[in-house]
Parts: sequence; structure tokens; C-alpha cells
Amino acid sequence: MDINNDLQKKIFQCREEKICHLEYNLEYQFYNAVALGDTENISKYFMDTEKDDVYDGEEYGRLSYDDLQNARYHFVVAVAMITRICVEHGMNREKAYTLSDLFIQKMDSLKTITDISRLHNQMISDFTARMKKLRKENVYSIHVIKAMDYIYIHLHEKIKISQIAEELSLNRSYLSSLFRSETGMSIHNYIISEKIRSASHLLTSSEMTYSEIAEYYGFSSQSHFSNSFKKETGYTPMDYRKQFYQKSEV
Repeated sequence: MDINNDLQKKIFQCREEKICHLEYNLEYQFYNAVALGDTENISKYFMDTEKDDVYDGEEYGRLSYDDLQNARYHFVVAVAMITRICVEHGMNREKAYTLSDLFIQKMDSLKTITDISRLHNQMISDFTARMKKLRKENVYSIHVIKAMDYIYIHLHEKIKISQIAEELSLNRSYLSSLFRSETGMSIHNYIISEKIRSASHLLTSSEMTYSEIAEYYGFSSQSHFSNSFKKETGYTPMDYRKQFYQKSEV
């Protein structure tokens, strides 16, 4: 079997038929929502359980000519990716991989695509809820927890402290003082730290340019992003990608 010839033929066919896989930013937003424990928005990534052809979309790719087997393969790919990115974001490795094994074993006994898509939704809900709980294991007041939740949800935007305070119906100075006293850092530094932490995963798992990542996380410029990244990690974005790209689990 000449896999290179098959590859070139398949690429040509996809190009002619204008078929392409899921755009990277959308795929990343899904996995990042799980890793950040974004239970409020994760449902928009659910499979449509009423459709038997849910895995037939052009963005998924065809992994098997058998429809049921194709659904099984896509489920395994999804749970593997989610497991690894959750481990990178702090989930206990043994717990994460055991949970992955359990979901795959459960999927293996299912006989319909509808049941697999339902389990798929249950799987991503479970991992997302566990990541949200993981992020709240430190004992913080309800106001600080809500502030953290707001930051997680709006991580890819330019976040102002005044916006958070308004969302929580709190005085800005009071919120800033409370946040610093409980976490040991200012809200501004916490926002930058979270943006950099999340951006570091993009550097090691994507081909996005530094300017694209800077824009994605709401930095005013690429130089602002680079300076903030080096201050937080000790590496420039370029050095970080060179050092850790091949070592990323995702």
C-alpha cells in the first residue's frame, strides 16, 4: 500500500470537492472550553442526537466507510484529545485516563450512532464539570469565584476590572481588594497570567502565528504579548515554542 499516493489522491479529491476539516480556532475553542470548565457554554458544542448522520459533516472527515464504525472512531479521537488537554490543565493523570477508558468501554457496547452521540455529549459534560470543580478546589469567597468564572469565560477578550465589578454588582475597589487578599495577586495580574497560561498551550499545539495568538487573547500588540509572556514564563513565545512544541501532549 502506497500511503503517499493515497494521501495525494485524497487531498486532490478534497480540494476539488471543497471539503475541509474543522477550522483550527473553532476546534481549539471547543477543547479550551472543556479545559477551562466552561459549563455554561459547553452545550453549544453538543452533538445533535436526533441525526444519524451527525458524524458525516465535512469538518469531521471520514475515518471508516462503515457509519457506525466511523462514529466509534470519532468518539475515541474526541475523548483522547479531551483527556490529554485536561491533564495539561491540571487534572490528575490517572483519574483522567481511567475516566477515558470507562467512556470508551461504555461506547464500545453501544449499537447505534444516536446512542454514541448521546454518550459523546455526556462525556464532554463530565470532563467540563470536573475541570470546573478542579479550578475551585481552593476555598475562595463567592465573589472571587464569580470573578474567576467571568475571566475564564471572557479569556479571549480585553477584560476590564470595571466590567467584572459591574457584572458582580460590586464596587471596583472592593472587588480588587478582596481578590488580592484571597489570591495574593491583583485581578489584572491574574488575567494576564491566565491568558499566558492558555496561550502557552496554543504555542505548543498549533501553527498559529505569534500575532494571531496575541490578537486571539486580546493583547494590544504582538510586542505586548511577547513581553508579558516572557515576564510570566521566562521565555519569549518563539523560544517557548521551540523548546516545548514537540513535547506537548496534544
